[in-house]
Amino acid sequence: MNRVTHILGIMLLAFCLLLPANGCASNNSSSIKKVDCTTLRSVKLVIPGTPNITMRTTRCVDYMFALDKMKKVIHMFVEDYSDKFSIDETEIWAMLSGLEIEVSAIPRIVKSAFDVNGKRVKDAHVTGLALSDSHIWVEVKTSQIWTSSLAHELVHVIIWKQNAGIHGDPDHEGDMFSGWKKEHTKFIKQFNRDLFDNDL
Repeated sequence: MNRVTHILGIMLLAFCLLLPANGCASNNSSSIKKVDCTTLRSVKLVIPGTPNITMRTTRCVDYMFALDKMKKVIHMFVEDYSDKFSIDETEIWAMLSGLEIEVSAIPRIVKSAFDVNGKRVKDAHVTGLALSDSHIWVEVKTSQIWTSSLAHELVHVIIWKQNAGIHGDPDHEGDMFSGWKKEHTKFIKQFNRDLFDNDL
């Protein structure tokens, strides 16, 4: 992608991202902000109230989730995941400690990925990736976090840590790798509905 196309893409996405995620809500507040690395002291920002979980954009001029909203979402995630899977919150925080969350409004295509049923998809358009047990990438799709794959990628990180850093169960509900169950998929759907209800 050349520089002009990239700039035009960012401008178009700027308009789309600032639209409310649900057109029916009248008090919808945006969970994203535009970032320009030339005006920031640090490209990597620590999410307050977390064990050194950081967030950065893929490109110098891009979009990222607002830090205060991310703090709320991550705290909700830890509490809800703890309740659903009977894991102590301190253990979940330890698994997420030092996590780097990379975000971008520009989508990615990967040569190969798995859908939620474990079916391999070639040249897949992805909205998130668990790149390691301490680094995820999430696409900023709208002005709200609930539309992103953040919760999905956080589940991969936890499973990766539970599998001693070997894998995060890339085939989800498929049978090639272990860890991901139907309960994880249900959890993510419910969690995103809760974020929607909380205007996040």
